[in-house]
Amino acid sequence: MFADLKLYDIPNTLHRAARAHGRRGVEFLNFPAAVGEASLRAGVEGFLEGAADAHLPVPTALGVTVLTSDPDAGALVPRMEIARAAGCAGVVCAGGDVALARARGLRTMVPGIRPVGADSHDQARVDTPSDAIARGADWLVIGRAVSASDDPEAAAEAITRDVGRALATR
Repeated sequence: MFADLKLYDIPNTLHRAARAHGRRGVEFLNFPAAVGEASLRAGVEGFLEGAADAHLPVPTALGVTVLTSDPDAGALVPRMEIARAAGCAGVVCAGGDVALARARGLRTMVPGIRPVGADSHDQARVDTPSDAIARGADWLVIGRAVSASDDPEAAAEAITRDVGRALATR
């Protein structure tokens, strides 16, 4: 389960909120790296503590770098560094940013995934499923490419085939 909440608050509040999510079996939780290292570290620690308290597997805390709807990725590298320093296992970043994250030892969850020719909606930095996988993305966030489709089932099947082909050649 991925709780895409982008928790942003002071250290104590983030620690407590993230701990509650960890106790309930959330596997992925994200925090904007813009919150700063102290708050982000508190969130990561709370999330890990919550899962440990409930005797659950170690969850994955992700630092959100720059939203894929933002065409200006100027804060990208500093936010990746904050996420790494705070103990995040990975970051949420655009497909084109995967190499920068990998160079810092971070895993990647890539939103803004759109099939070839699909509407990018309000996303400025999109990638296709196969291109994101070829770049080394660990996880893909596929939302409106399916949910906003005229035929969501067919859209999901097409993306699944694309992902399968990309993984077979990886």
